[in-house]
Amino acid sequence: MWLLTLAICTACSPSDQIDQQSRTAASAAQTVAMTLDVWAAGEAPSRYTLRTLQSVGKTLADVQSQLRSAGSAEPAEQAALAAAVGRMSEAVARGEAGLQTGSRSEVRNAQDDAQAAARALAAAYARYFAPKP
Repeated sequence: MWLLTLAICTACSPSDQIDQQSRTAASAAQTVAMTLDVWAAGEAPSRYTLRTLQSVGKTLADVQSQLRSAGSAEPAEQAALAAAVGRMSEAVARGEAGLQTGSRSEVRNAQDDAQAAARALAAAYARYFAPKP
């Protein structure tokens, strides 16, 4: 999927690329939240949840790489977006570890970390695309 996004965005401006990658990260964050919520409610098997997190983790790694490599007139804001995606990746890895060891508390902590990362991503996105004087 990221190859398709990359192919589409090669003709885009850096700002368009950053917008698309940020939206992909936000979608991934929603997937993480829903997946972990369903697992915590006992409505999704651990194997399915783990595979979903692994897939999202790969997507987030690709997004972070694309964000870091995109040219931008706003490097500090761009770095904040990449950092928020990195925090989301860390939360996903923590969730994976919790699932693998059967630690519900670790998964709960990962959920909290993912929510904080999603808020950081939204704030960084708003700063990046805020009107400039």
